[in-house]
Amino acid sequence: MNRSTILTGLLAITALLAACSGGEKAPENTAANAVNMAGAEVVNAVAAANESATAPAADTFSRYVGKYPFDKVGAHSWNDDPAVKSAIEAAVPDAKVRKWVLAAEGPSSPIEMIDGRVAAWTCETHNCGPHQWVTLIDPVTGAAQVCYFDEAAATDKTRWFTAGKEESRSGQCPQGEQR
Repeated sequence: MNRSTILTGLLAITALLAACSGGEKAPENTAANAVNMAGAEVVNAVAAANESATAPAADTFSRYVGKYPFDKVGAHSWNDDPAVKSAIEAAVPDAKVRKWVLAAEGPSSPIEMIDGRVAAWTCETHNCGPHQWVTLIDPVTGAAQVCYFDEAAATDKTRWFTAGKEESRSGQCPQGEQR
């Protein structure tokens, strides 16, 4: 509802109240009461509109903390949540890596917070040590980072994906308390 519509409604209610102010007849009181109720609804709608305009969007990602990536939270699991998929697609330009990360069919640990980001760890079935990845999503911005380790490609390096860019880092992917 825009402000001009709200103001027009309030002016109309004020005019109706002024017109209904004479006499003590029951039908007029009923009409005045109806107008007062409508006015209260408009005021409540204005308050709700102002509140929702300043309230931040709900954190889509933190609700998965403590759950496995395949657990449903509402209508979605981490693996099929459109916001998670979108964040991963924006972070990872490599189609092969993106396919592994989005499929996430291997063993995993419960989702947790690592350095203020929601973290989901998964690995390839029967090949966990040599092939694993961690998705880290900032719950405020929704920006994802993906750390991808494939020992067959490099034994001492990980591939990091952020905002469609890739960089190589030495060492392992971050691990929280779960592993």
